[in-house]
Amino acid sequence: MNKYISYKTNNNGICLLKISRAPVNALSFNLLHDLNKVLLKLNEDDQIRCLLIYTDNKHFSAGADLKERKIMSKNQASDALNIFNECFNNLENFKTPVICVINGFCLGGGAELALSCDIRIGSNDSIVGFPEVSIGIIPGAGGTQRLSNVIGFSNSKYWILTAKKFTAIEAEKFGFLNFVVNKNNLLNYSISIAEEIINNAPIAIKSAKLAINQGLQLNSLKEKLNIERKHYATCLNSKDRLEALDAFNNKRKPKWENK
Repeated sequence: MNKYISYKTNNNGICLLKISRAPVNALSFNLLHDLNKVLLKLNEDDQIRCLLIYTDNKHFSAGADLKERKIMSKNQASDALNIFNECFNNLENFKTPVICVINGFCLGGGAELALSCDIRIGSNDSIVGFPEVSIGIIPGAGGTQRLSNVIGFSNSKYWILTAKKFTAIEAEKFGFLNFVVNKNNLLNYSISIAEEIINNAPIAIKSAKLAINQGLQLNSLKEKLNIERKHYATCLNSKDRLEALDAFNNKRKPKWENK
């Protein structure tokens, strides 16, 4: 554990990772460095089936710590951006599904963090946006690329070029948020989604995530289908697949071994 990051894993393998840096979870260099270390550690834990990232603060994250950036040189700011990108890349490539639980402000770097997760669930009072061009920069930790993948190129340009902030309902309509729920039920609802996921075969879940993520990096349909076939073969050769077939034939719930 460290100053801003804490986590706990329940008996079902759902890990709750909490970011807590009052008042608005500004993403400082040290916070991102610590988050990155925690992600690398958790990614080695075979007991984790699904990761939830949330906060107990009023806001998920208002973005990068601009007070910190103000006193940085250009080289230091570039180094800070490196750790942002490394952390968010490791988050995107986390071996199990990652659910981002969003409340209050989710802006700039905070929204880039959310985009690095697989599923985004927002409270009805959440506000999402990329204000970077209003302060003379652009999203630099994957925002211009991941946002386009999630909501489309034209919508991504609208979001980023206007620096507009969007309500939860608007963000859901664009596809940034998968679900919007009452803020009093936000964490419980997010856990229920995680429980739906972990009911399924662990190897199949990991393989499906890899196939989708790796396919996004390719251009031709042939290459994409080859990636899909590769990960399908991983599932085909697993003990869990045989267990699933036996459970189906005997009308029982499968017992996954992650093998």
